[in-house]
Amino acid sequence: MTQEFLLHNSWLIVLAVGSGMMLFWPMLNRGGGNRISVAQATLLINQKKAVLLDVREPDVAQKMGQVVNAKPVEIKDLKDKAPTLVKNKAHPIVVLCQTGQRSGAASAVLKATGYTEVYVLDGGINAWVEAGMPIKKSKAA
Repeated sequence: MTQEFLLHNSWLIVLAVGSGMMLFWPMLNRGGGNRISVAQATLLINQKKAVLLDVREPDVAQKMGQVVNAKPVEIKDLKDKAPTLVKNKAHPIVVLCQTGQRSGAASAVLKATGYTEVYVLDGGINAWVEAGMPIKKSKAA
């Protein structure tokens, strides 16, 4: 009876499993790092002097604008430059990209090189701008 049920309803089972995977995919796809809001990032910057690390491509950062005092490091160079970003590896770092997707991978690289307090700005620069926070735009943009 059970085998017959599975055979006759296999498409329902596949549909249920697929739907469940689609529900959990965004959580699994976020990458490493604790996600924080713009308000939480601002508190870290003001209270603990957190370092902002912008991992966008330079042309995108220049075109879209940059957060004031953020250190630009291309994600492809991050592994090599990680040891020199901050003297104390327990110092908080907030990683940001355009939307918050790429920064998850960058935070995993930082954690792998020994940084202990790594955060990802949820929503990236887009969330930063949406919250009305200041950015500087290049004169050429």
